[in-house]
Amino acid sequence: MSGSMISRVAAGAVLAAATVTAPALLTPHAGAAAESNISLSMTGSAMAAVNTDAVGCRQTVRAMVRNPDGSPATNGSVDFFSHLSGLSGNLVGTSRVNNGNASALWSPDRAGQHVISAIFYNDAAGVQPVAGSTVITVLPFPGACV
Repeated sequence: MSGSMISRVAAGAVLAAATVTAPALLTPHAGAAAESNISLSMTGSAMAAVNTDAVGCRQTVRAMVRNPDGSPATNGSVDFFSHLSGLSGNLVGTSRVNNGNASALWSPDRAGQHVISAIFYNDAAGVQPVAGSTVITVLPFPGACV
């Protein structure tokens, strides 16, 4: 694993452990580069609409990324992470941004409240990385996917 990837995975673990969104972690100082915007949603099961899932049920975490001017991001990548309270997090996947969208498949392996977080890295110079998160409650009913 390259040094860049190790630092990005470490950043995701810190974000997930803190369970806060990036503006609190990555707020630029006055005169710093412009900041993009990221929001997350879950799709793939009937329970995704209410941020609920069951152990082993696959969902897709989707990131919508906007440039500082509000237009869809056209370059960069998003790292997705999963974290349970009191346990370390893990990298779910990395996806290139396409017309403001990036996604990764996620299947929870334990019941509890999972923080799903994402960090957007823009390839353009002068744009700060941003992160966002959402909380999913995973029920202890393995395979009860709807």
